[in-house]
Amino acid sequence: MADQHTNDKVLEGLSDSQRQSLHEFSQVTNANLELAVRVLASRQWNTQQAIQMYYEPGYADALQKTDDAQEAEKDVSEGLRRRGVEASGSGRDTQSNVRGAESSGHNAEGGSRRKPEGSASRRPQFAITPLLVWPFVLMLRLAMLAASTLLRILGIQRIASSGVPNQTTITNDFEHYFEAHYGLEHPPFFHGTLADARTAALRDQKYIVMVLWSKEHDDADVFGRALAHPDVVACLTQPQFIVWADDLTQLDAYAAASDSGATHFPSISVLGPRAASAGLPTRLELVARMRNGPHTANAMAQSLVSFVTRVVASRDSMTRAMQREQDERDAERRLRAQQNAAYEASLARDQERDREQREQSARAREQEIKAREEEIKAKEEQDAEERRRREEQAVDEQRTQWRWAKLAQIHKENATELASADAAKLSLRLENGRRIVHSFARDSTMQRVFDFVETRDVADEWATKGVTPYGSDLAQITAPAGYTHTYEFALVSQFPRVVFDDRRATLHNALSACGLWPSAVLIAEPLFEPED
Repeated sequence: MADQHTNDKVLEGLSDSQRQSLHEFSQVTNANLELAVRVLASRQWNTQQAIQMYYEPGYADALQKTDDAQEAEKDVSEGLRRRGVEASGSGRDTQSNVRGAESSGHNAEGGSRRKPEGSASRRPQFAITPLLVWPFVLMLRLAMLAASTLLRILGIQRIASSGVPNQTTITNDFEHYFEAHYGLEHPPFFHGTLADARTAALRDQKYIVMVLWSKEHDDADVFGRALAHPDVVACLTQPQFIVWADDLTQLDAYAAASDSGATHFPSISVLGPRAASAGLPTRLELVARMRNGPHTANAMAQSLVSFVTRVVASRDSMTRAMQREQDERDAERRLRAQQNAAYEASLARDQERDREQREQSARAREQEIKAREEEIKAKEEQDAEERRRREEQAVDEQRTQWRWAKLAQIHKENATELASADAAKLSLRLENGRRIVHSFARDSTMQRVFDFVETRDVADEWATKGVTPYGSDLAQITAPAGYTHTYEFALVSQFPRVVFDDRRATLHNALSACGLWPSAVLIAEPLFEPED
């Protein structure tokens, strides 16, 4: 307690800017308070130069033997003396040159400090080795200082000599310290950074009870025993609270103290959710901070419970309203999600129905096109068949007319053939198996025999009916113009086998060539196989 009292007196003799420099120096070097003050005073409270010189080999030992250290101690004593004079009501208005930028709206806390005499003329003595390694050590220290500054900006804890601890380790260290000094009964301290505690509080709509600890403060012991009081533990164990605590020597706690404006330590503040504005998310705000409390543990505990209860009661209605708003937003979000899911399902069904309709329409169009093509093809085949039938019918009509005309010609020539004494007697077997014996003149051609066989059907009809399809006058029938008759049979002699295909030869020559004159048996053989 004596050392703590001495340290408090040393700190009281420093200005705010000097305290800030001392805090930054201690964060990096972990030096004790007296040595830190000596080093900073020797460098006119320039933190960067003091850190650089602190790590110079032998500088700290040499500094203790120099007059600079004595002058620094006198400077601190003089500051304490002047602060005591100001507290006694001397009324002297002396503004601090060090706090010039921060003096607006505040009382000056001390006059300008006297620069230690001889500090510029007397310097520590260095050996040759430190001078040789000084550039390398300087670059190393500057790199460490830059890294420490960057880590502070990013919200990461200070670089200690043992490494870079995480916030959970730091919180556990504070919890171990608290349990070692005040017992195992204490509020449930949150393990994590203040940012993590803020996130959890916003998510669960809870209050943050922020405890900023200072081991060096006179009220720390009373405050610690008050936190371990059963009433405080029961109050802060309620599920609506998140208790976050840390020591001011840690950057997270120091930054929280700066942001919240806390000036007296240990300090306890309550952070609560702030009502969200239109279009803005809910965030935390400082609800209240507990001012100086009683100096006994029991009274401090009762004051702390009363403070927390009063703050929560004053914010309870707003908290319930915020919870209702949050529930409404959650319900609206769920409803919107359900509506979106229903809309997407309906859209998927509509798309599936449209796809099926398109496929069905495509199949119907394909079937319609196929049916139309088949109909066109059938119509074309029907038309072609009709044309072929009409052509065949026309050919049959021309063939029939030609046969009647040729029969009329044969009747005219029969009288000459019958009067001729030199005639050939032919026995003709037709395609239908009928036999006909007929005499032909010597000079008749084979064409005459072919025409005779071709006209046997119409000759039978004329002999039976005595009338033609073209009238009763057979002699008036003429062959159709442009018609060329095709004979579908050949005249053949079986013994010997002779085919008479030269219709221009005379009958006498044709039969004499094969020894069949003046009589022969000829068969009409079809040239084409009959269709089924």
